[in-house]
Amino acid sequence: MTNSNHQWKKTALSVVLTASLLGTASIPPAMAASVAPEAVAAADASKPAQASGTIAGTPQLQSYALTDKLQVEIKSLLNETTSEGTRIAAVVRVRSSDAKVAKIPDLELRVKTADGYEYPMQASVFNAHAIRPGTTEELNFLVKVDRRDPSELTELVWYAVDWYSYPKKETVQLAVPVKGQEWTGPLSSFTNSASSVLPWERSFTLSPALESPLVYTPVSVNRDNTPQGPVTTVKMRVENPSATKEAVPDFSMDGKSNGNGRTDKTVFPGKRVEASPLVLEPKEQRYIHFAIPTDKDTVLTSFNVLTPETFRQLDPKGQPSQVSYSVGRYQVALPVTSSTTEFNAAKPYELGQPFTFDSLSDTIDPHLSVSMVEFHRHENDGEGYQTVIAKLLLTNNSDLPVPVPTFQTKLITSQGMTYSGNRQAGTITEIMPQTSYAVSYAFNMPTENQDEQYVLKFTDAKTAAPASTAIGAYRVAMQETKLDLANMSFYPFKVKLNDWTLNARYNVPSALSPNTPISYTYRMKLDMDIARNEHVVVDPNSSKMQLELVDKTGRILSTKSLPFSGVNRLISGVQFIQFDTLRTEEHEYPLDINIYEVITTPTGEAKRLVGVLKQ
Repeated sequence: MTNSNHQWKKTALSVVLTASLLGTASIPPAMAASVAPEAVAAADASKPAQASGTIAGTPQLQSYALTDKLQVEIKSLLNETTSEGTRIAAVVRVRSSDAKVAKIPDLELRVKTADGYEYPMQASVFNAHAIRPGTTEELNFLVKVDRRDPSELTELVWYAVDWYSYPKKETVQLAVPVKGQEWTGPLSSFTNSASSVLPWERSFTLSPALESPLVYTPVSVNRDNTPQGPVTTVKMRVENPSATKEAVPDFSMDGKSNGNGRTDKTVFPGKRVEASPLVLEPKEQRYIHFAIPTDKDTVLTSFNVLTPETFRQLDPKGQPSQVSYSVGRYQVALPVTSSTTEFNAAKPYELGQPFTFDSLSDTIDPHLSVSMVEFHRHENDGEGYQTVIAKLLLTNNSDLPVPVPTFQTKLITSQGMTYSGNRQAGTITEIMPQTSYAVSYAFNMPTENQDEQYVLKFTDAKTAAPASTAIGAYRVAMQETKLDLANMSFYPFKVKLNDWTLNARYNVPSALSPNTPISYTYRMKLDMDIARNEHVVVDPNSSKMQLELVDKTGRILSTKSLPFSGVNRLISGVQFIQFDTLRTEEHEYPLDINIYEVITTPTGEAKRLVGVLKQ
């Protein structure tokens, strides 16, 4: 077999963990405190991982003496075979115990395979040649081989070569066994790497493979159909248990399925949403997100945590170029959920009480409380669907204005159906101190859905855009609408109807227009008491009262929309309403007047019957 001179092409597939990750989980000294193997619920996701159990760590790196002052460890080992050949790469960590700068011996590194082949490895042009006292250097090596039949790696061997003797004299300086430590690519088996296969919500570190004390805990997973296609987003809490600032190292995440979609593809590359560098203060916690685009109908069953490596070489023009690859560290099982899992896991909610959100999320200002004041079904005549309206009250408890948050909502049924909420178009951008703002979310759903309970899920659609991540979920009960003319609700307004009359008015032909036919209009007298919560701000898109004039066959003759804000708003006391655009040329009697609460949504008007008047 000979070394390949072809430029290696990057594989489009991501990597899954292999049997190379055997070993005992290691916990750095800075993290001797134990942690719970399972994370807390979303509402308590800001709690540290420490409790009972252990934090999973990457396999302990075995040290070998290269010289009396230098120790070596095998950090990463790649043995990836594709249709274009095989590339074998190694990253070797060298530690010095010398009291002065030590020269790294000029040795030749070779790799041996189980079928008896031995390949010299090329050193990266950026490899160090000396090491300072008490420090560590990482050396990168790579070889590309024109063979497409996989073979297991057995040893890394350092040779001291006397190039001036004849025949050339080679002496083994160090031989390190590496059987079972290689990363072989996306179709690897996990049979022999149980210590690196983790359950969902198990905390882990990337140490000692990476010298970082940060602790990672998978918190939640969310699947969205975005304009770019399906995206699965994994939210992960990262904590810094040390007393110093720590940067989040570069690592990636790939999703893995059982090939149960429309294609046989099983590995999907993911990307971290937050840009580097990302630095955590001592004891700080925050979230990072990984977005994994998938094919349609793909259901991910696990994800793989991979760390990047880079080998640098000179191109034919003498310019440095790099070969990048990743090595797997963990496979984490995604939670097994059913259509009712999320529904049953949500906490019951009591109307009017503030919701509790994930304290690590900055979607909602900590001085802003969010509660639900109304939850009703609304009609959409002739549209083939109904609209559920959730009215939320945003209260600013601080002494400064607070921007209106941009969270989104979803309604989930007990059968697992999910409906997205459309927020009313608002003209208010910030909420004044010690005041509240009422905002409505509309959920369109089939008319046959008559569930009495739903899960109201709040999501952050900005941090991991275009995907969303959950910040809280509650089980809410549908309110029953009572037709009570003395207590009609148009939150934040309450309306009491004291008296009303409806009279027909004739429009007869005039002398100037003798041929004009007789027409009718109706004039309604209303006597109402209107009370409102003075601390709740409304805008023109808030609730309105709509009156429908209906004949005895149920035909709507005329409608009138009456706002509670603006110049022509409804007021307490006596007022007159004119119905002057009628769908009839005859005088009708008796008539009914239906009173609706109407809310304008992005898909049209949704209305809820709150009262009926009969002549």
